[in-house]
Amino acid sequence: MNPALAAVAIAILAGAVAAVFVRDARVAVLALAVVLLATPFLADPIAATSGLVARLIGAVLATYLLWIPVRDGAHPTGGSRLGWAADALVAGAAAIVGSVSHGLGAPATGPAAASAVGFALAATAIAPLLTGRDLVRVGIGLSLLLQGAVLVRVGLGGTPSALEELVIAGATAALGGAIGVLAMAARSDGTGGFALAEELPPRRRRQTDVRPDPRPAPPSEERS
Repeated sequence: MNPALAAVAIAILAGAVAAVFVRDARVAVLALAVVLLATPFLADPIAATSGLVARLIGAVLATYLLWIPVRDGAHPTGGSRLGWAADALVAGAAAIVGSVSHGLGAPATGPAAASAVGFALAATAIAPLLTGRDLVRVGIGLSLLLQGAVLVRVGLGGTPSALEELVIAGATAALGGAIGVLAMAARSDGTGGFALAEELPPRRRRQTDVRPDPRPAPPSEERS
């Protein structure tokens, strides 16, 4: 494997594990930024300058829009319940599967590292998507899943064209903007966090207003 591609792959995997593990929303967004900025370089050959610049601009824009609601650090996001070691093992196992199944039974024109990291990102995104209870965590899962799909496509079909890179950049920025707007709206609805829905307290059972009659009940009449 090309040492440069291996270094980029390790950086992407480390960023993905950190993004789903930490509870500090600012650190999670910065870790996601590492994934978004490094993903365009995991191709052989690297995309043309116009496409590469478009991808980097899309990554920066998505990161900035996600950074706006979390920059004060007032509210955390849901971290991993399994721990970083378990998340790293999941990513590593998925990377092995992606590398072994490179091409999915057909000739592939892209690097095997792209398929491996794509599978790893998809596997890492499962926990935030299934167990996430706040918009930032779910948004991180969706972003990782999108980048994972892009890398699997790179592994199968090779380096995307400039137009395809522009479409990927637009999708990345649009997703980041949508999650940023929803996260800001969640903070403004009075819940004080990024929760998908406010957790209401359990309803108390209201006592009846009917008071029992203190008089003794009359004796029952015997039938003749």
